[in-house]
Amino acid sequence: MLNPQLDRRGELIHLLTTEGLPRRHVERLLDVARGHAAGETPASRSCAMPVFLCLPGEASQDRGDFAAAAQHLSLSPLALDPQAAEALAATAARLAPGVLVLRHGASGAAHCAAACAAPGLRILNAGDGCHADPLPALALVQAMLEARQDLTNLAVTLVGDIRHSRVARSVIHAMTTLGVPEVRAAAPRTLLPDGLPQLGVRACASLREGLQDADVVIVLPLQVEGISGSQLPSAREYAQAYGLTPDVMAACRPDALLLPAGALTPGIEVDGDVSASLEPIETRLADIEQHLRLAALDLLTGDAA
Repeated sequence: MLNPQLDRRGELIHLLTTEGLPRRHVERLLDVARGHAAGETPASRSCAMPVFLCLPGEASQDRGDFAAAAQHLSLSPLALDPQAAEALAATAARLAPGVLVLRHGASGAAHCAAACAAPGLRILNAGDGCHADPLPALALVQAMLEARQDLTNLAVTLVGDIRHSRVARSVIHAMTTLGVPEVRAAAPRTLLPDGLPQLGVRACASLREGLQDADVVIVLPLQVEGISGSQLPSAREYAQAYGLTPDVMAACRPDALLLPAGALTPGIEVDGDVSASLEPIETRLADIEQHLRLAALDLLTGDAA
């Protein structure tokens, strides 16, 4: 079965998910992003290929970030009416050649758009439901590489709402592709997705078990709007059992890297002291992700160096 992200020669034509994305393409995205971070000049383009931005109204910051990346590459950002996502197949079928940056509430929407895409239209998934969000996941991986260089001897623990997190799924696939040997999950049972062993992830019975001698901890925000009372009786209960504090983090290795996979709420996912320590890495992750936007658009428009 053909990978919908690749053409018949195995070259990247869409970026939909890290699941099944060959290692060489993961590494190429990271390499091109590092090149942009180092100030390498983008390749010249004969025409300003359009970048169609189909993101919900509340995603104004992300829309601006993708537009800035497109302009940096001499591409032409065009914001679509958010209602275009409601007729996704028709939208993808009618757009001129270019890149469609898509965020959609339904899992699998990016794959649907790719299946219906007009010739020459590339799909860049900016998040579909609880399914996938490749760029912030790759930003987490790049932060690990900057701190540890070698991923093949790390124990990485994900803490929090893994069931509802598209970033969690994407970073798990990216880490296993790049050879991370031990990936753990620590969360209430109701916030763990089915099939963790098939993903190469070990579910831990407690937070302390999950953090024991961990090299990297990825903390995920609670997707409160998507959690029913039966899944999470109270945020206070969650904080008591799974909130990260300096004392709890002492179970990790002394040089453990703590990475936030989204906006965290002090007093729930982390306490105030841990929250105050995260600002530098949050800034760094934002920078890495913007360079990955450049890399993804660069590769999908076929002009990467």
